Amino acid sequence: MMDSILRRISLLVMLVLIVTGSSVLAQDELPTGPLQELLLFTNYPSQVVGIGETITLNLNLLTDTEPQIVDLEVLNLPENWAASFRGGGRIVESVFVQPEEKATVDLRVEPVGGIEPGTYRFSVVARGDGTVSELPVTLTVEEQAPASLAVEVDLPNVRGRPSSTFRYNLTLRNEGDVDMTVDLQASAPPFFDVVFKSGAQEVTNIPIKANGSERINVEAKSLLSMVPADTYPITVVAQGGETEATIELMAEVVGESSLTLTTPDGRLSGDAEVGKDTPVTLVLQNTGSAPARSIKMNATKPSGWVVEFEPAEVEVIEPGQQAEVTAQVRPADNALAGDYNVTFRAQPEGGSSQSVQYRATVRTSTLWGIAGVGLIAIAVGVVGFAVTRFGRR
Repeated sequence: MMDSILRRISLLVMLVLIVTGSSVLAQDELPTGPLQELLLFTNYPSQVVGIGETITLNLNLLTDTEPQIVDLEVLNLPENWAASFRGGGRIVESVFVQPEEKATVDLRVEPVGGIEPGTYRFSVVARGDGTVSELPVTLTVEEQAPASLAVEVDLPNVRGRPSSTFRYNLTLRNEGDVDMTVDLQASAPPFFDVVFKSGAQEVTNIPIKANGSERINVEAKSLLSMVPADTYPITVVAQGGETEATIELMAEVVGESSLTLTTPDGRLSGDAEVGKDTPVTLVLQNTGSAPARSIKMNATKPSGWVVEFEPAEVEVIEPGQQAEVTAQVRPADNALAGDYNVTFRAQPEGGSSQSVQYRATVRTSTLWGIAGVGLIAIAVGVVGFAVTRFGRR
């Protein structure tokens, strides 16, 4: 009996040892590689660049251990290249990295001698507290298209009146392989103001990506109220670096009439009598650069008044010429004595109307004055007769 129990105990111990040994062996066979204590990376470690181009790589560093200072180094930099690390606007040689917080630094690589097209490789190394992270970088240098700038316009010739704003839509094209900032200038007659706009904002320059294009608006407006009819050139120059493009625009100013309305002596007031026509002479003068045609006359007057023009319409007034129009003004029959305003207006075909305000002073008729005196005399006579006849009683 005892032997059976001992055999069972021995078997159980052997099973435990076998299981324990297998477990230890399994643990020893698991991969136990070191943790990633420092990581150095950039989004674009392989780039295609042009000859003579300076490259800036944005480097990122991460650590999952304690805060540490990480030294930076470039290894195997090809001949005729120079490299520097930059942070905070200065050249740096190390960067402070905290756990689970990304630290950034820029690596500027630039040619310092003749660089031929080809593939260039080097490494960026970050050294921390007992840890090292290496980042391989590849730059493929290719020939660049030479700087070239072109400018196009939708409509180079715009027609308008002297008071018009002449607008042009331009397209600027950067036909090179390098981004550029294009300066904008305009040469125009001295009485023209020219501005460049990108959207609603006025600009004097505009950035254009390599092989890209930008749309701009050119607006030209005369600083003079009256410009002689003619075609005026506007030269636009777009300059980016050592290349430039020029385009000629035309502002075609068409003639425009300009009327003035007054009286021969400039006096804008006079008397008017109830029930009678009072003539008022008006002078129309065309000070513009084009004929004023089909000039219609009209008036704004007090209620019940009558204003008639002779002629009611002036057929044409040439530039620098004038014409006279007579307005017959008749106050309303019930108009009281006093001052009234009458507005005379001249409206040319396709042009702006001109108006002038005239003050008419209404005086009652002399006949009514005589009648009034007569009535007063009659009234006095009646009173006198009454006093004489009945006063003795």
